[in-house]
Amino acid sequence: MTSSPVSWALAGFGVGGRVFHAPLIRSAEGMELTAIVAGARHKGEPALMGTALVSDIEELPARGVEGVTITTPAGTHVELAHRALDLGLHVVVDKPFALNAGDAQALVDHADEAGLKLSVYQNRRWDGDYLSVKEIVASGVLGDVHRFHSRIHRFKPNLPAWASSGPTEGGGVLVDLGPHLIDQAVGLFGRVTAVGAELLAIGEGVGAENDVVLSLLHESGTRSLIETSLIAASAGIRFQLNGFAGGVTLDGFDIQEEDLFAGRTPASMGESWGLEPHDRLARLQVGEDVELRSLVNGAWSVYYPAMAAAIRGTAQVPVDARDAVHTCAVIDAARLASAEHRVVLLTEIA
Repeated sequence: MTSSPVSWALAGFGVGGRVFHAPLIRSAEGMELTAIVAGARHKGEPALMGTALVSDIEELPARGVEGVTITTPAGTHVELAHRALDLGLHVVVDKPFALNAGDAQALVDHADEAGLKLSVYQNRRWDGDYLSVKEIVASGVLGDVHRFHSRIHRFKPNLPAWASSGPTEGGGVLVDLGPHLIDQAVGLFGRVTAVGAELLAIGEGVGAENDVVLSLLHESGTRSLIETSLIAASAGIRFQLNGFAGGVTLDGFDIQEEDLFAGRTPASMGESWGLEPHDRLARLQVGEDVELRSLVNGAWSVYYPAMAAAIRGTAQVPVDARDAVHTCAVIDAARLASAEHRVVLLTEIA
């Protein structure tokens, strides 16, 4: 007998909710978008597509909602997630999961005590370029990878609101793009044991860092260099890996974000979803031999069906919230490393 769809809600209907979550929830097998928690200014927006607009998450249980995605401003995530858990709702928290590791662990503990599912929306685990790199690393063709370079550079001199607020309110690129890049590095090479960092706030009216460089030592021995910036006039190489037997370089950016902004969805595109342009290729070099490899399809579309299956008891959550605790600890270490101009061991972060 087929289970009924999981009734789901969104808390927040800015760019994150409208572009990155609602279309994927609506496309997800086993899940139904029942309500959106947002201000009255959104009433009548075409993007609502007839979904009920409510003013507070307190209204959700009475509507039969089983879970909610928190995609409000970063500084509100923890408080809203605790409220949702208190209401008996399963919860997905958009990144950043929390602004520090202590708050992140408290959320995990709360969900465990309540017997509810809790996950963090690390959709970039299913970027096609990242999946392609992961496949190459797993094949062993590179040998032991000693250096991983991961970069997202953008040029936004007119700062978005989330970048101009201070770190305590969740502003800055460290907690916006940093969690994705840290999570990807950990997924490839294991947990981080030491962190060095430069966190820079460059320009007028900048409340938090808009240019970040992280140097991570993984328990595997691999070193990752992570760069993310909003004031970079050149995008640079997205991924570079150096192993003892070979290396990989890859330019460009995953197509799924562009598709969502253009109004395309997994439901509308079917098997074409996540398909990269034919000329976007990974350059694999082993010795003197160079091979240009096509990329794996991106698959952000798997997240919400997996979350629905977890709630129905047939799968694990797609991203374990405990992974986000480690990511938050890396961010805590980066702040300390930048402030004290030294390398910080993760064992120093309580």
